[in-house]
Amino acid sequence: MALIKPPVKPFPNYKWRWAVLTPTESLNEPPVFLGVLRVFNHFQNYAPSSKEIMDGLAIVQAETKSKVDLVRTQDRNLIRNSGQYWKALGLLQEAHGKVSVSPFGQLLANGKITQVEFATTVVKTLELPNRRIVEDTTEWDAADLKIKPLELVLDVLGKISEIYGSNEAYISPFELVKIVIPLAGAKAPLENYADAIIQHRQGKIDVSKWPDCAPNSNDKRIAREFLLFLSNYGFCIVVQTGRGNENEKYLLASISKEEVVALRKLKFAPQELDKIVKEIRETQIPANVERKRVSREVLERPYQNLFRKNILTAFNSTCIVTGVSIENVLEASHIIDVQYNGSDKVENGLCLRSDIHQLFDSRHLRLLPNGEIILSEVAAAKNNYSKIPRQIIIPDFINKDHLDWRVKYT
Repeated sequence: MALIKPPVKPFPNYKWRWAVLTPTESLNEPPVFLGVLRVFNHFQNYAPSSKEIMDGLAIVQAETKSKVDLVRTQDRNLIRNSGQYWKALGLLQEAHGKVSVSPFGQLLANGKITQVEFATTVVKTLELPNRRIVEDTTEWDAADLKIKPLELVLDVLGKISEIYGSNEAYISPFELVKIVIPLAGAKAPLENYADAIIQHRQGKIDVSKWPDCAPNSNDKRIAREFLLFLSNYGFCIVVQTGRGNENEKYLLASISKEEVVALRKLKFAPQELDKIVKEIRETQIPANVERKRVSREVLERPYQNLFRKNILTAFNSTCIVTGVSIENVLEASHIIDVQYNGSDKVENGLCLRSDIHQLFDSRHLRLLPNGEIILSEVAAAKNNYSKIPRQIIIPDFINKDHLDWRVKYT
């Protein structure tokens, strides 16, 4: 295997940009990100600094325990300072001083598509330069350079797994900045990324002499946001190494290397994101990712067996939605997920048939505090679920505030 040579930087200011130049990574966290989007959607055509939006954002900040000040001031409101987090992904659109959520954003805000369907669409369509947030693309255009960064990262992970095995199929923020981004600027073949990363790990090449594509103080943090997105929506899991953020390991999680290849091969005619998401849904890739993500998260939950025992006892071994009482097919589902600090108390659990549990955890079935059940377009179209009740009685021991939180922020 020949050693990979240092690539040539396509133009002096070449770098990857996620959203804003002064990043606030926690805005990427789904509860905050989705909660803010739903406030914007509820107050379409309001001024970003209006009292209604400010009050709504204050509620999101309190209920998600966000460390970020979402309210700020009328002159320095969230859209003005950080609106590019939503604009970059096609969820907000320009509206001359008013809030305007795109049709794609409305689908997500209203629960018409799941988080994974949204994220898969972003993986497939997000392109650099991102013309939604970057006005001057002259240098990119002169170099005839277009990059799909999220898709590329998954491709690289899949290629490493294919050539070097699953144990090596991870990428660190350092490797993204020092290897992947420079090679992307040189339009390198996919095998070169995998080879260069492994050669670097083996000490065979010195990437410190490669082009610096993150020269400014925030550039490395901005680049890491691409990896954070993939981990926030289940495509990767993060393994902390204890040596700082730049050495975190991002591993393929709920998407296989075969599905990565299938995703790359998808071609779409130019159209709006709200149309593309429905085409992507038909491939079953989001459904497969959702199913594996739910299964993995359940298996990783501490004390899951004890939680299941307590929930089945509380619900008299009966699915709250279907009424099925065969214990072998019953599971315990957290209302507020463990990853969002949901407790293992009975007040935070539901007894659900296994397939209903999958629907609930993948957000194809939403349960409102008043007992109303809302199905996604996918679930509602399936004959299997046509007889699911649209209204159930919530037991008194369930904390309805938890149901309200889940609807708002997941």
